[in-house]
Amino acid sequence: MEPTAGLPPHRHLALVGLMGVGKTSVGAAVAARSGRRHVDLDRAVTQLAGRSIGVIFHEGGEAAFRAYEEEALAVQLAVEDPLVISTGGGVLIGGSNREVLARSAIVVWLRATPETLVERVGDPAGRPLLAGGEPLEVLRRLADERGPAYETAADVVLDTDGLTVDEVGGLVVDAVVATSGAPR
Repeated sequence: MEPTAGLPPHRHLALVGLMGVGKTSVGAAVAARSGRRHVDLDRAVTQLAGRSIGVIFHEGGEAAFRAYEEEALAVQLAVEDPLVISTGGGVLIGGSNREVLARSAIVVWLRATPETLVERVGDPAGRPLLAGGEPLEVLRRLADERGPAYETAADVVLDTDGLTVDEVGGLVVDAVVATSGAPR
């Protein structure tokens, strides 16, 4: 399907940010607005691995998950038709992921306060990084740790606190069109 909504036709669009910020929901909304196919990278990882994320973490830890994530991201970014990709919250941990995203995608950082993220995440079951910790404290720590990587990688930064999925989707499209996909 040919991209519409004025998005640059030659680059993928990657949404980054912490868990609970709405990357998957917003990605689906942006894809619907733009006529692009949406890929949830966590789903791509589970398809590639043939196991759930929880099982991957249990069997091989975060390192095993990150290896699958890196491979899944490379596969998706190699697709010729531009995609909307909802990444995992830690996708920028790997330097090679940052490099391939910089070459192949417009990166949009969806940002929200840890307090908003806790509300959006709800039950932390199924979120391996929240297992065994106080969710608000874990999200504050992750925001501090990952914020600089998000800032460096982002072509566009959007605050999502208090906004609906449709509102954020519209802001993403408008911001990307306004930047004209200019490289960092």
